[in-house]
Parts: sequence; C-alpha cells; structure tokens
Amino acid sequence: MLMSFFQQIFTAVYASQTGQFLLIWITITTAAAICVAIAVGQVVTPSSQKATQRTINLIMTWRQVGTPRAVVTLALLAAFLVCYIAITLVWEDFAYFDNEYFTLHTLQGHNISLRIHPGSGRFFPLGFMEFNLIRHFTDTNIGYHVLPIAQLLIFFCILLILDAELGITARAALAVLALLTPSILTSFGGLIFPERNFLFFLACLVLSVRYFEQSPSIAWAVAAVVSAQIMIYNQETAPLLLLGFATGRLILRCRNGHHAGWDHARLWDKESRLDLCLASLGVLFLLYYFAVMGIHGNINYAVTARQPLAEIILAYLRVDLLAWLLVAFVLGRIYLILRHRMAPLLLWDGLALGGVVCFLAFLYLGMFSIYYLAPVDLIAVLYVGRFTVLSWKKTRSWGKTAAALLAILVVLQDVTVSAFAEFERKNYIRGRVEIAAVVETQYRNYTGNDLRLFFPFSTPYQIMEFASYLNYRGVPVEGAVDKAGDVNSVVLTTRAIAKDCPCAEWEEIRCHAVSGAAPGDLVVVLPDDRASLAEASVYRERGELLFFYQPRPPIPHWLHSLFDSLHIYTTRYTPKTNPDRWMDGSVTAWK
Repeated sequence: MLMSFFQQIFTAVYASQTGQFLLIWITITTAAAICVAIAVGQVVTPSSQKATQRTINLIMTWRQVGTPRAVVTLALLAAFLVCYIAITLVWEDFAYFDNEYFTLHTLQGHNISLRIHPGSGRFFPLGFMEFNLIRHFTDTNIGYHVLPIAQLLIFFCILLILDAELGITARAALAVLALLTPSILTSFGGLIFPERNFLFFLACLVLSVRYFEQSPSIAWAVAAVVSAQIMIYNQETAPLLLLGFATGRLILRCRNGHHAGWDHARLWDKESRLDLCLASLGVLFLLYYFAVMGIHGNINYAVTARQPLAEIILAYLRVDLLAWLLVAFVLGRIYLILRHRMAPLLLWDGLALGGVVCFLAFLYLGMFSIYYLAPVDLIAVLYVGRFTVLSWKKTRSWGKTAAALLAILVVLQDVTVSAFAEFERKNYIRGRVEIAAVVETQYRNYTGNDLRLFFPFSTPYQIMEFASYLNYRGVPVEGAVDKAGDVNSVVLTTRAIAKDCPCAEWEEIRCHAVSGAAPGDLVVVLPDDRASLAEASVYRERGELLFFYQPRPPIPHWLHSLFDSLHIYTTRYTPKTNPDRWMDGSVTAWK
C-alpha cells in the first residue's frame, strides 16, 4: 500500500513538464554527487607538515589584510560596492525588457514556466526559477533585487580570495575591473539575465576546484559538481564552457611533462576523476538537450538573432577587447606549453580554454549582446590579469609599456561602454515608467468605454512589454492575465501587424491592426522606438502633447556621436546608428 502511495505521487509529479525535469535533474545531480564522492575517495587528512604550512599561509594572509595599505584597499572596496549597489537600484522598476515574466506571472501569483521551448530552440530550464520562490516573500522591485545583490557580494568575495598568489591590492583591482566590464555590470544590474547565475556558479565551481586541488576532499568535489550542475542548466553555452574546462584540464594533465607523448596513468589521479565527472555532466546535458529538442531541433531564436560573421567580429571588437585578449593570450600560452617552455597551470589554463570555447560558440552562432560574454570576460580578467601581475617584474620595459597601454585601452573601453549601457538602461526604464504614469492618469480620468493607445513605431513585442507594465500598475489591458474580463480596459493599436492578434505569441495581450491614429487616441512614442525625430514630430505636432521625456542626465553631442559608433541599442547590436531622438519619448492626445 505504501509503495502504491509513492507510485501515485511519482506519477502525478512526472505528469507535468516541471515535475519531469526536476526528477531528472535531481536524479542526475544526486548520482553525480555520489559518483564523485566514490571516485575521489575518502577525505585526505593532510600531513602535519601540510597543516603547518597551511596555518602559516593563513597567518600571512591575515597579516597582509591587516596592513595599513590593505585596510585602505578594503575601505575603498566597501565604498565601491555601496556605490555599485546604489547605481543598480536607482530608478529600478518592472519596466525593463522581458520583465513581463514578473508583471504577468510572479507578481500576479503565477510561477514562471520552465525555460524549455522546442519551438524557439531555447533550453535553460533553471532560468528565472529563483523568482518563483522570491514571489512568496516580496512583490517590490527592491525585494526582487535582494538575491542578485547577495550573489554580487558573495561573487566579489570569491574573487578576492580565489588567487592566493596575488597580493590583496592586485586581487582587489582585478575584482573591481571584473565588475566594471559591461557584460558583468549588465548581468548583475538587471533581473532577467541568466548570465548572473552563470557567473555566480562559475565562480563557485572555480573556487571548489581550487580548494580541491589544495586538499582533495569529498566536500569540495561535491560542491564543484553541484555548482556545475546548476550552472549548465541556467544558460545554453555553459555546458560548452564546462566541457572545455574539464577536457582541457585532462589533456594538459596527461601532457604535463618535458617529453612528448601521453601519460594515461594521470587519468586516475583524484583531480582527473573530478574532471571526468564534470565532463560527464556536460555530456549528459547535451544528451538531455537533444532528447528534448531533437537532433535537428528548431533554433529560431539563434536564427533570428544571427548576424553576419564580419559584423559580429566588429561588434565584439567595439565593446569587448577582453574576449579577444583572452584568445590571444591562450594561443600564446598553448604555443609555449607545446614547446615545453612553460608548465601548464591546470586550473587557470583549463578555465581559459573553456572561456575560448564559449566565445567561439557565440561567433559561430552569429549572436551578439553586451551581456552574452560575461563568463568569458570574467575569465579574461582573472587569467590575463594574474599572469600580467605575476610576470611584471620579469617583463622588459617595452613589454611593460605595451601592457600598460593595453590595460588603459581595456579600462577605457569598459568604463565607456558600461556608462553607455547604464545610461541607456536607466533611461529605458525611467522613460517607460513616466509614460505609463501619464497613461494611467488619462485612464483614471477617461469617461469613454475603452481608452485606445496607438503605437506608430513600436514593434508588437515592445507594445506587449509596455502593456504588461501598465497592467502591473493597475491599468487593465485587453487580454492581460487576470484582467481579461474587466470593462473599460485599454486597447492597443498599431500599424505593425496585418490583423488583430496577440502582440506576442507566448502572451495573451492583444494588439489591433489599424492604419493610423483616430481622434481621442493616445499616441505613444517609447524611448526605445527606432523612429527619427522628424518621424516622431509628425505625431507630436498634430495633437496635444501631454508629456515629453528627455533622457537624463543630458549628454553632450560629441558623446552622443561616440555612443552611435558602438552600434548598440538596448544591449543588442544593430548595423544602424541610434536615431537622433535617441531615448526620448512622448504621449500625445490625437485630435
């Protein structure tokens, strides 16, 4: 009878897609943890000499932290993190792109579904699943940011303790540089970027492997496996990085010698067993992926986002020299290792190989966004930075000059692009929030049956996003979840579709096809619309301008031209320059 009861529970759970995935994922994770525990054996008790040396290292570390220079460094880091978090929270609201996951789902009491979509080729099942838990405790934007901020602080602490060979000042400088890179800043700044969890669990994985190498214990091996298992189901390219990392370490370990040939006996080292377990997780992910998505599955998402290779290379050169620097540095290291002029460092060289594999995957797919290469940039900062610092005293004067110039160029690029990304993101949010407030006021004072909004330039996807935010503010939008039966709802109209239909096929919010604005309509120009100032002025001048949004703070024209040269728009690459009314918006009552 008891077995029948458990069988009924198992059948009920497995009947849903979520239940199927969780059972499979938990089974794989548990089996991997057991296997790695058996593979690495019992906890190795360090000898008294190793324990003494470790105690000495710990005392030296605390002495280093206790120096006046280190105290000043840590105080500056604390101030930096406070400012970083403040910038993250200022002007935040659920008005950014893809925030309909919250406004139409978690904030309405519904869970976000698993990110398994064979029709579009997306497969990152654990993406955004943390918000299904968070929704039970808070419904505020700041509350939703508590977990990302906690992850940021832990992530930063890991970067500070990861590489004991560097001084505290060097580690702090590299950690700050990592957080200032556009990809990492964007990943931790917004709620909807799966790269945040990718970064966090990648850092946990590297820390676990690092400590396992120092003390091959079961606990660190299991921590590495669990971190990897969470990481690879949060972003599709994560398994490629993991496979590059694990197989790269295995190859370098078996070739780690002064003579040609392979030392296959090294495959049975405890470190190799851990790497084999990590590589197996990557292979199991691929098998699971193809079982769900099909061998020749639909990859509409990648096809839609694909750009010509030459344009993608140019785009990443404009905004991410770190990725290219990593590739050049790895090629140089591999050459020296193959010529037996340099011994490989399994953790760092394996990590760099994984980063290069991840970068090449995005080049092959022809996909660009500011935040896609966040893990690659993290590896580049740690890898290139540590070798530059450790070899600085031995470097010739011309080499120091070249390294310093290159470092200045990278920092300038990171600061410039990060400033652009934050300026755009904050004005994207603020502009939509203020436009929504005007629409809400007009709706409250409206005496007719339905208030019509006309979007002359927005895509149906943009309209759906804005409408979902309106619905969140209490303005019922036709077709929105839990608002479909309300009277006097807001009707959305546009010229961008041929017939009435959902604005986005995965949501119920409806758009109506019209040829133009009708008297009484509110004409809405959103900050992210691609229209020029002349095109927008046609609608602003033929009606009563109720509201006009200008980006803040104002920027000089020459800086506007610099941003145009980046060819980035709302974190994505575009072959066109930004419109001359970049980031402004308006609401006009049509007459």
